[in-house]
Amino acid sequence: MAREETTTAVFFNGRIVTFDREKAMVRAVSVEDGKIVGAGDDAEIKRTVPRGSYRYNLGGKVVVPGFIDSHTHFIQMGLDALTIELSQTKTMDEALSLMKEGAKHIPEGEWVVGTGWKESSWTDGRFITRFDLDSVCPKHPTVAHRVCGHLSSVNSRAISLLGIDGKTQDAEVDASGRPTGVLTESAVSIVRAAERPDNAKKSKGLALAIRKAHSLGVTSVHDNGDSSDFSIYRGAETAGKLGVRVWFNTPTDSLDSRASLSLSTGIGSDWLKIGGLKVFCDGALGARTAALSQPFTDDPKNKGSFVHERKELDEIVAKTNDEGIQLAIHAIGDLGIDVTLASLRSALDKNPRLDHRHRIEHLELPTKSHLALMRKMKLIASMQPNFVGEWGGTDGMYVSRLGKARTTRNNPFKEVLQARVKLVFGSDCMPMSPLYGIYSAVNAPYPSQRVTAVDAFSAYTRDAAFASFEENIKGTISEGTFADLVVLSGDPFEYPQEIGSMTVLRTIVAGEVVYERSGEKKQRRESA
Repeated sequence: MAREETTTAVFFNGRIVTFDREKAMVRAVSVEDGKIVGAGDDAEIKRTVPRGSYRYNLGGKVVVPGFIDSHTHFIQMGLDALTIELSQTKTMDEALSLMKEGAKHIPEGEWVVGTGWKESSWTDGRFITRFDLDSVCPKHPTVAHRVCGHLSSVNSRAISLLGIDGKTQDAEVDASGRPTGVLTESAVSIVRAAERPDNAKKSKGLALAIRKAHSLGVTSVHDNGDSSDFSIYRGAETAGKLGVRVWFNTPTDSLDSRASLSLSTGIGSDWLKIGGLKVFCDGALGARTAALSQPFTDDPKNKGSFVHERKELDEIVAKTNDEGIQLAIHAIGDLGIDVTLASLRSALDKNPRLDHRHRIEHLELPTKSHLALMRKMKLIASMQPNFVGEWGGTDGMYVSRLGKARTTRNNPFKEVLQARVKLVFGSDCMPMSPLYGIYSAVNAPYPSQRVTAVDAFSAYTRDAAFASFEENIKGTISEGTFADLVVLSGDPFEYPQEIGSMTVLRTIVAGEVVYERSGEKKQRRESA
């Protein structure tokens, strides 16, 4: 995909929702060199394209801008597809059975890796321990990563191989001081480094991730990966195989190198750009490591944790702001948000920037005073509505962790918009599907969460483009923007309660159909 586009095409007979404030709905668009050059009614647009252009009949379907997933771990998602998939398991025994079966096909001594388990979906809802994994994978170093990425479980062989003991930070121990195999935060990084795949496997993972993204209508991603992932993207771009547009947020340890090389936010091509700096303030609710002002309901002695000491966080935030780099700060708990806002406020007071577009990632438990301050500081709320679909409601994981009162005010998408804070949506790949996320926000269980279909789609398109300084080239269907489009099976604006059953029929990137749902009649024909 990452090549000079020369195709001229027209897409007509559609209900094209542009998210362009000047022309909200059109019937047809024309495309040249991968960009939209005209938008209007069928007859008007057809007259403008030369003979021999490709013509696509949209069949009266609703068309929206290509989805921009504002928070992913994109290559990791593809790599996870190469591991033992545990996300659909209903019990721990089922997950362990899959791990045992998977180990049969892996040479002894090599890592057995499972991903995506969530004890909140199990009848026996507890974390996996070393003893559980020892019972099914005694001859391999073994890890099972929880869906959140903030907690992993390893077996005894892995503990020995990694040198984990009772003094290892973020490694849980039992009453006798022995590691239980449950790792959080910094200890997870130890095992991630040990089972890190080579570049060939990463390239394979990227190809799988692109294929999945196309099937879900995702044409752009904001990725939070390892620094080494950038070369994988560059390789795919050079080979013409980078089928999504990537805004690459680099990790905290890249700050010095970025500063020395003057790698400011936004450098790159139409397909691959260096984005902001991803910084962690706290952990996650599922792993019970998000920083809370009051303890977890199901762990009364625990208020979560911080990834950085306060002074260190302040220094990172200030230096990043001074270097003109966008900040994307992970903050989930209300106390984590407190600390994040204080660091950002201090940095901006010392060095004001008119258009920094700093972001808070996740922002799951903001208060109204938090939102008022975010509005004043012109911060962006980068949130994940699919989390509500996965763990919200009256009997979900949020209630277990937070209790009912806090659950009713977590992920308050509506309140974010009411506070006039820019809201953008992403998935964190849990799962990726934008339609699922949009459905979860539009039909959320609590009033503070529910938004309109227009607002939800905007957070996944036009406003998501703003979060990467790209609102003039993507996120709307307008003259001059990339011809990245999604054809839907239904009308989400007329029937918002049915979004959950709607599907992506076609995904179009740079004017080229890159995905067509199986069973759909191909609509392309070349004119005489």
